[in-house]
Amino acid sequence: DDLSRYLDVTRAEMLFARGVILVEGDAERFLVPAFAAGMDVSLDHLGITVCSVAGTNFNPYAKFLTALGIPFSIITDWDIPETGRPYGFNRAKKLIRTIETATQGDVSEELDEALDDPEEDDLRTLAGERGIFLNQDTLEVDLFRGGFQEMIIETLRERSFNATRSGWIDEWEEDPETLDRERFLSLVESIGKGRFAQRLASRLDDEQAPACIRDAIGFVVARV
Repeated sequence: DDLSRYLDVTRAEMLFARGVILVEGDAERFLVPAFAAGMDVSLDHLGITVCSVAGTNFNPYAKFLTALGIPFSIITDWDIPETGRPYGFNRAKKLIRTIETATQGDVSEELDEALDDPEEDDLRTLAGERGIFLNQDTLEVDLFRGGFQEMIIETLRERSFNATRSGWIDEWEEDPETLDRERFLSLVESIGKGRFAQRLASRLDDEQAPACIRDAIGFVVARV
């Protein structure tokens, strides 16, 4: 049932991998190997595949890979809404319970209590111990705010935007602190997240990978 419901031609490659890094979409699928190369890690050589689940429903894949005994990690967005807790908060809690149940048979009382209403740092620690790594917002925003502004600006300028949108890019280049998150993501979406990530990946060399990507790579590398 798992095979028929959750595996397609792309995802089926995880069956033959020595390790798997699960990601939300094409952006991470293109950028994670590029960042790994900057860390002098050849994912192909190690037999580690980066697999997009095309969304945030990681749970069936976590169960499946645990059953197969294949080491894996998960990279997912913190996803900050306009109001309320980040979507990544409950997503991480659910994934911790899923992985713990799959590996240990149940969730201990101690862990259950720890997951009742954890502080963000405590939740991130519990998640990281199980191979779940969350960024601070969404990948593109984190990259812009994490020192990749110049490469992102160059990538955006490959697309011919109208005067208004080009003006936004000029403003962000002059003062990165003025970045408007929603406008920025709308530009990325208009290019296409996968295409944007492909073009950005071609500009990466040995830049320091964001912490969640670096940690997710290291988690699987240490286990294959």
